Amino acid sequence: MKEEFICPICGEPTSVYMGNARKDRLCRKHGKMANAGEIEQCPDCGKWHENGKICECKTAKTVKLTDTNNELTCLICGEPSNGKHFCLDCYRRYKNKEILLKIRKCEFPCGEPLDESYEGVYECNDGHIVKSMSEQAIDNYLFEHAIFHGYELPFDIETDKPIKPDFCLKNYLGEGKDVYIEYFGLKGNPKYDEETAYKMKHYRENKITLICMYPATDSKNFNFALKKKLNKNRIKENEINYYEE
Repeated sequence: MKEEFICPICGEPTSVYMGNARKDRLCRKHGKMANAGEIEQCPDCGKWHENGKICECKTAKTVKLTDTNNELTCLICGEPSNGKHFCLDCYRRYKNKEILLKIRKCEFPCGEPLDESYEGVYECNDGHIVKSMSEQAIDNYLFEHAIFHGYELPFDIETDKPIKPDFCLKNYLGEGKDVYIEYFGLKGNPKYDEETAYKMKHYRENKITLICMYPATDSKNFNFALKKKLNKNRIKENEINYYEE
């Protein structure tokens, strides 16, 4: 049977020069791209891909490893999504709509669509929707520095009204020790200060490890402020850190 010479990328006939077919069997178009260094062949699986990008075979291994340690589920319903942000059902339901998602459980992503009444309007790099540009800067810092965090997760203590710390850094200090961040963006507003006093009372009673941040001192350079305040060697466990009365 005569061997067929076709391009492994597009299926077009292999480029032939002076009666000799290219050994890599690339067509004229992809042969030029290979000669120019625009595409390269993976030494492991032999597939061609854009130069400088990771081959599919390595991407597949990465996804498989992630799937072993973290359940890959739909952001909306929590059902298996084959490594995608949404399962097929939710994708079909929302593909022509613009939605905001409130992340309820970051360790196993699962959220709920939010309507226009939700006051968060700032989207962060990790998909969290927050209520101010300052919170956005804090969230982006945590994401960029691979600090596992949740936004406004309900505090697991019994109170007259629910408490939602701005940020929760799960197991930040190891051994199950969480750290919380509160950004006092409206300090000076009577109603806001009343709510803050309520929160701080319960934080102290429950010996919560809290990091406090403020517009006047921290918003000028969030990177510097967070690097300093999130230094694990400086954090006092079970105490309120950097609180300004």
